[in-house]
Amino acid sequence: GLLKDLVRFSKEYQDRQKMLSLVDSVLGSVSRCRDITHRLLGFAKRMDVKVETIYLNQLIEEVLGFLEKEAFHRNIKVELKLAPELAPIAHDRGQLQQVFLNIINNAFEAVEDGGNIAITTREQEKHAETIEVEIADDGRGISVEDLKHIFDPFYTSGKVQGTGLGLSIAYGIVAKCGGDIKVHSAVGEGSTFTVKLPKNCATA
Repeated sequence: GLLKDLVRFSKEYQDRQKMLSLVDSVLGSVSRCRDITHRLLGFAKRMDVKVETIYLNQLIEEVLGFLEKEAFHRNIKVELKLAPELAPIAHDRGQLQQVFLNIINNAFEAVEDGGNIAITTREQEKHAETIEVEIADDGRGISVEDLKHIFDPFYTSGKVQGTGLGLSIAYGIVAKCGGDIKVHSAVGEGSTFTVKLPKNCATA
């Protein structure tokens, strides 16, 4: 900030616009670092579960902030089909962030560079008790045998890196709340994960 002021108010400074552009780039990076830090703090494990009002569209966009650089460098297109005026739900923010980070990250691992991921939120009926979030990718797909164990702890197909806990943890969080996760997939045809969440999760 000081450097920007010095350049801006110095009448004899050469390449003023170039330097101001570089300084703005640095300040923009600092702002992104601050946002990432705040998001990471939101993911930090808490001893006490805190149920609060959550707007899923906003939460999903926050989670995607962690993956935007990978999407850019790998040329992955993420299409958002977020239902307007989606009803809020009562849940623990950190737990839901973990659920969607795990599932969306799984989609990123499944697609090739230049692949496509679509995230859809919907409310089946105006006064329905649940909200659905669908994460679909056009990646390699999942075999019938792997589908049987997709939510088992420590299970991996052997084709991706990781501990095999991500989807298991996501399923446990959703099931504990009375929700469910369904998977539709076939080898070579991509995968679709559908997360069904109750609007009121007092037992999160």
